[in-house]
Amino acid sequence: MVSYELTVIALAVVSLFILSIFDKKVLRNFIIIFVGVLLLQYFTQALWLTVGLAKWSYLYQGVNWVITIGRTTMVVISIALIDFIFSKSSERARFGLYFIPIIITGIIGEAISSGRGIIQYHPKLLESFSGIKIIGSVPIEAFYYIPFFMLLVISFARYWQIILDNKETNKKRRSK
Repeated sequence: MVSYELTVIALAVVSLFILSIFDKKVLRNFIIIFVGVLLLQYFTQALWLTVGLAKWSYLYQGVNWVITIGRTTMVVISIALIDFIFSKSSERARFGLYFIPIIITGIIGEAISSGRGIIQYHPKLLESFSGIKIIGSVPIEAFYYIPFFMLLVISFARYWQIILDNKETNKKRRSK
Protein backbone atom coordinates (compact mmCIF):
# COMPACT_ATOMS: atom_id res chain seq x y z
CA MET A 1 0.00 0.00 0.00
CA VAL A 2 3.00 2.32 0.26
CA SER A 3 2.53 3.09 -3.43
CA TYR A 4 -0.68 4.97 -2.55
CA GLU A 5 1.11 7.14 0.01
CA LEU A 6 4.03 7.85 -2.30
CA THR A 7 1.72 8.69 -5.20
CA VAL A 8 -0.24 11.20 -3.11
CA ILE A 9 2.97 12.81 -1.81
CA ALA A 10 4.49 12.97 -5.32
CA LEU A 11 1.34 14.55 -6.78
CA ALA A 12 1.37 17.15 -4.00
CA VAL A 13 5.04 18.01 -4.56
CA VAL A 14 4.64 18.27 -8.34
CA SER A 15 1.49 20.38 -7.95
CA LEU A 16 3.20 22.73 -5.50
CA PHE A 17 6.20 23.07 -7.80
CA ILE A 18 4.04 23.94 -10.81
CA LEU A 19 1.78 26.30 -8.85
CA SER A 20 4.77 28.07 -7.26
CA ILE A 21 5.74 29.30 -10.72
CA PHE A 22 2.50 31.29 -10.87
CA ASP A 23 1.84 32.04 -7.20
CA LYS A 24 4.57 33.01 -4.72
CA LYS A 25 2.23 32.37 -1.77
CA VAL A 26 1.23 28.83 -2.72
CA LEU A 27 3.33 27.15 -0.02
CA ARG A 28 1.92 29.47 2.67
CA ASN A 29 -1.61 28.81 1.37
CA PHE A 30 -0.92 25.06 1.26
CA ILE A 31 0.12 25.10 4.92
CA ILE A 32 -2.97 27.09 5.93
CA ILE A 33 -5.27 24.72 4.03
CA PHE A 34 -3.40 21.71 5.43
CA VAL A 35 -4.12 22.95 8.96
CA GLY A 36 -7.79 23.46 8.06
CA VAL A 37 -8.14 19.98 6.56
CA LEU A 38 -6.25 18.45 9.48
CA LEU A 39 -8.58 20.08 12.00
CA LEU A 40 -11.59 18.94 10.00
CA GLN A 41 -10.30 15.37 9.86
CA TYR A 42 -9.53 15.37 13.56
CA PHE A 43 -13.04 16.50 14.54
CA THR A 44 -14.82 14.25 12.04
CA GLN A 45 -12.67 11.12 12.36
CA ALA A 46 -15.56 9.22 13.91
CA LEU A 47 -17.44 9.40 10.59
CA TRP A 48 -15.00 7.30 8.60
CA LEU A 49 -12.05 5.01 8.96
CA THR A 50 -8.77 5.17 7.12
CA VAL A 51 -7.24 1.72 7.01
CA GLY A 52 -4.43 -0.13 5.35
CA LEU A 53 -2.01 2.77 5.05
CA ALA A 54 1.55 2.69 6.37
CA LYS A 55 1.87 3.20 10.13
CA TRP A 56 4.18 6.20 9.62
CA SER A 57 1.38 8.06 7.84
CA TYR A 58 -0.95 8.22 10.86
CA LEU A 59 -0.83 11.21 13.17
CA TYR A 60 -3.54 10.23 15.62
CA GLN A 61 -5.93 7.28 15.50
CA GLY A 62 -7.67 7.62 12.09
CA VAL A 63 -6.08 10.96 11.20
CA ASN A 64 -3.68 10.32 8.35
CA TRP A 65 -1.39 13.09 7.13
CA VAL A 66 -1.11 11.56 3.64
CA ILE A 67 -4.90 11.76 3.20
CA THR A 68 -4.64 15.33 4.57
CA ILE A 69 -2.02 16.18 1.94
CA GLY A 70 -4.21 14.69 -0.79
CA ARG A 71 -7.26 16.70 0.25
CA THR A 72 -5.14 19.83 0.71
CA THR A 73 -3.70 19.44 -2.78
CA MET A 74 -7.22 19.06 -4.17
CA VAL A 75 -8.29 22.34 -2.55
CA VAL A 76 -5.12 24.25 -3.49
CA ILE A 77 -5.40 23.21 -7.15
CA SER A 78 -9.12 24.01 -7.25
CA ILE A 79 -8.59 27.49 -5.81
CA ALA A 80 -5.64 28.19 -8.13
CA LEU A 81 -7.60 27.00 -11.17
CA ILE A 82 -10.65 29.13 -10.40
CA ASP A 83 -8.53 32.17 -9.47
CA PHE A 84 -6.67 31.85 -12.78
CA ILE A 85 -9.69 31.25 -15.03
CA PHE A 86 -11.95 33.77 -13.28
CA SER A 87 -9.32 36.32 -12.21
CA LYS A 88 -11.58 39.24 -13.13
CA SER A 89 -14.53 37.89 -11.14
CA SER A 90 -15.33 39.09 -7.64
CA GLU A 91 -14.05 37.31 -4.56
CA ARG A 92 -17.62 36.23 -3.77
CA ALA A 93 -18.15 34.72 -7.23
CA ARG A 94 -14.83 32.86 -7.13
CA PHE A 95 -15.60 31.56 -3.64
CA GLY A 96 -18.72 29.87 -4.98
CA LEU A 97 -16.92 28.55 -8.05
CA TYR A 98 -14.20 26.87 -5.94
CA PHE A 99 -16.65 24.09 -5.16
CA ILE A 100 -17.08 22.93 -8.77
CA PRO A 101 -13.59 21.42 -9.16
CA ILE A 102 -13.58 20.42 -5.48
CA ILE A 103 -16.72 18.31 -5.92
CA ILE A 104 -15.35 16.71 -9.10
CA THR A 105 -11.88 15.93 -7.70
CA GLY A 106 -13.34 15.05 -4.30
CA ILE A 107 -15.63 12.42 -5.76
CA ILE A 108 -12.81 11.01 -7.90
CA GLY A 109 -10.49 10.91 -4.85
CA GLU A 110 -13.23 9.35 -2.76
CA ALA A 111 -13.84 6.72 -5.47
CA ILE A 112 -10.15 5.82 -5.64
CA SER A 113 -9.68 5.76 -1.85
CA SER A 114 -12.89 3.90 -1.04
CA GLY A 115 -12.38 1.55 -3.99
CA ARG A 116 -9.00 0.55 -2.57
CA GLY A 117 -10.56 0.16 0.87
CA ILE A 118 -8.50 2.98 2.33
CA ILE A 119 -11.49 5.09 3.31
CA GLN A 120 -14.41 3.29 4.88
CA TYR A 121 -17.55 4.83 6.30
CA HIS A 122 -18.62 4.23 9.88
CA PRO A 123 -21.46 1.66 9.99
CA LYS A 124 -23.86 4.12 11.68
CA LEU A 125 -23.14 6.63 8.93
CA LEU A 126 -23.81 4.00 6.27
CA GLU A 127 -27.22 3.37 7.86
CA SER A 128 -28.17 7.01 7.28
CA PHE A 129 -27.10 6.98 3.60
CA SER A 130 -29.64 6.31 0.86
CA GLY A 131 -27.69 3.37 -0.52
CA ILE A 132 -27.35 5.01 -3.96
CA LYS A 133 -23.78 4.88 -5.28
CA ILE A 134 -22.46 7.22 -7.98
CA ILE A 135 -18.95 6.00 -8.78
CA GLY A 136 -17.85 2.68 -7.38
CA SER A 137 -18.61 2.73 -3.68
CA VAL A 138 -19.07 6.53 -3.35
CA PRO A 139 -22.48 7.35 -1.90
CA ILE A 140 -24.58 9.97 -3.66
CA GLU A 141 -24.47 11.94 -0.39
CA ALA A 142 -20.93 12.94 -1.40
CA PHE A 143 -22.56 15.69 -3.47
CA TYR A 144 -23.46 17.49 -0.28
CA TYR A 145 -20.93 16.32 2.31
CA ILE A 146 -17.84 17.16 0.23
CA PRO A 147 -18.87 20.79 -0.42
CA PHE A 148 -20.07 21.21 3.16
CA PHE A 149 -16.81 20.01 4.71
CA MET A 150 -14.72 21.91 2.17
CA LEU A 151 -16.77 25.06 2.87
CA LEU A 152 -15.37 24.94 6.39
CA VAL A 153 -11.82 24.44 5.10
CA ILE A 154 -11.99 27.18 2.46
CA SER A 155 -13.56 29.64 4.91
CA PHE A 156 -10.80 28.90 7.42
CA ALA A 157 -8.12 29.26 4.73
CA ARG A 158 -9.51 32.47 3.19
CA TYR A 159 -9.80 34.06 6.64
CA TRP A 160 -6.15 33.40 7.46
CA GLN A 161 -4.96 34.34 3.97
CA ILE A 162 -6.72 37.71 4.28
CA ILE A 163 -5.28 38.27 7.76
CA LEU A 164 -1.75 37.47 6.59
CA ASP A 165 -2.11 39.49 3.38
CA ASN A 166 -3.32 42.50 5.40
CA LYS A 167 -0.30 42.21 7.70
CA GLU A 168 2.01 42.26 4.68
CA THR A 169 0.19 45.26 3.21
CA ASN A 170 0.38 47.14 6.51
CA LYS A 171 4.12 46.40 6.85
CA LYS A 172 4.72 47.77 3.33
CA ARG A 173 2.73 50.92 4.11
CA ARG A 174 4.67 51.54 7.34
CA SER A 175 8.04 51.07 5.63
CA LYS A 176 7.28 53.77 3.02
